[in-house]
Amino acid sequence: MNRKKFWLSTALSAVMVLGSSSMGFAAAKPGAGFPTFPKYNKHVTLTFWSWVKSSDALVKAFEKVYPTIKVIHVQVPGSEYTKLTTVLKAGSGAPDDVQIEYQMLPQYVNTGNLVNLAPEDQKYMSWFPKWVQNQVTFGGKLYAIPQDVAPMGLIYRPDLFKKYHLAVPKTWTQFAADAEKLHKENPKAYLTYFPLNDAGQVTGFLWQGGAFPFESTSSGSWKIDFTSPAMKKVVNFWGNLIKKGYIKATNDWTPQWNHELGSGTYASVVGAAWSPKYQIQPALPTKYAPWRVVNIPQWNLAHPSDGNWGGSTTAVTTQTKHPRAAALFAAWINLSKQGLVLGNSVGGYFTASNNSVQVPAFTAKVPVLGGQRGNLVFEKESPWVNTSFEWSPWTLYVYSEMQVEFTKAAAGKESWDQALANLQQNVTQFARTQGYNVVQ
Repeated sequence: MNRKKFWLSTALSAVMVLGSSSMGFAAAKPGAGFPTFPKYNKHVTLTFWSWVKSSDALVKAFEKVYPTIKVIHVQVPGSEYTKLTTVLKAGSGAPDDVQIEYQMLPQYVNTGNLVNLAPEDQKYMSWFPKWVQNQVTFGGKLYAIPQDVAPMGLIYRPDLFKKYHLAVPKTWTQFAADAEKLHKENPKAYLTYFPLNDAGQVTGFLWQGGAFPFESTSSGSWKIDFTSPAMKKVVNFWGNLIKKGYIKATNDWTPQWNHELGSGTYASVVGAAWSPKYQIQPALPTKYAPWRVVNIPQWNLAHPSDGNWGGSTTAVTTQTKHPRAAALFAAWINLSKQGLVLGNSVGGYFTASNNSVQVPAFTAKVPVLGGQRGNLVFEKESPWVNTSFEWSPWTLYVYSEMQVEFTKAAAGKESWDQALANLQQNVTQFARTQGYNVVQ
């Protein structure tokens, strides 16, 4: 989950190489049980950097099971990566365990700052869907334990759809028709918005549409492609709706956007599993019309696909003096029954373990959705997440450039195809200046 966007003050934001699998969360085998964890009797102290609300509770629960391991939780702000990078380069001051979003993992793997957890934790990977396992696996080595993921869906207001006589769209073609119909009937309202400053969400759109800008090669080189037919398809779909005025291009997570979301300017949000609680709920007035979630609109109904917007992991840094204890902590908080209960009930995130469906808090009714069990919709979509997506080691730069170019395109200062061409050129040049070999 995007930490800045999703959690706000306690946020979250998916993966170097995602392998192929049709297994989703529903693949948890009834009666398979939760994993067992080894004993640990050595007295050690670990430091854990995390931003989620449930971390204190997770630490306390872990310490009750492992009283010889003391864990010091440090609540980190949104600028954690800057500080983390600094202390890792300095060679001291890094935590033993640290929460890292999927899109940031390649950076720390490539610089050799994370411990290969395979010797201690590989045995636990069968409790995760295959596509989630591959988010934390690089070159056959395991560099983090998945905490949560965030498949995407369409979250909408039934009352507004009824008011404007809209059918809930199952395809993006239907979505575009709804956007036109609604805005023509009420020029002050929109079906949804396009987040110019939220490249994480836009990447989720691209991911679902089969647009993959990065591919690593077996030789360690990179292929960069921002001008593929799939990329142009997705970007121009939104660009045309913006040009016609049917969709509003805006910056999200601002006071204005928050007001618009709460006041009915937008009839829907193409959001993630965390969106109902952490994106929509905070923007609503005390009395509000309930929302509802359905499957994300499809490009091809015969072959449903989805993207992932967010999610994070627990990794162990190479500065730890207690790799076995740190690896045990990372696995326990994300796979034990107590960990899943606290992650869902206190943290409120979409835990990655297959066993999540066995935790009542995971399948609980969601107030903002009018009592709908929203995670069951997202859980159904999890197997649809496209498994060919790769993150690059330059996510922060890429996100910054996407905001610059898409903002210019939305303002009519350049075409959307030109924006993609500029991204192609700028990101390629940046990667090469960072010492990476980029091949065509």
